[in-house]
Amino acid sequence: MPKPSKESSAQTEWLAAFGEPTRLGLIRALAAGEKTVTQLATEVGTEMVNVSHHLKIMRDAGVVTVVKDGRFMIYSLVDATVRGTTLELTHPSGSKVSLPLE
Repeated sequence: MPKPSKESSAQTEWLAAFGEPTRLGLIRALAAGEKTVTQLATEVGTEMVNVSHHLKIMRDAGVVTVVKDGRFMIYSLVDATVRGTTLELTHPSGSKVSLPLE
């Protein structure tokens, strides 16, 4: 079996970032706009340390980006578009994932 390419591994990591209930909740919360870890923890109803753990996985996979604003870290989705009640995320390779927001 051929070894997966670097691009294919990056796509797999990106897709895996959606495959966990807390991360899906974070993605849906971020669809409304950028948020801090504290805001996300409140919205998804989990501990900040848990949110931070999932955000790191999502950041490493290229699903979210982070900007430091003073003492706050502000997270937002990468290449995301909301169309009605659907969120569409696009990987740099062109792969797309559509998620219902309701």
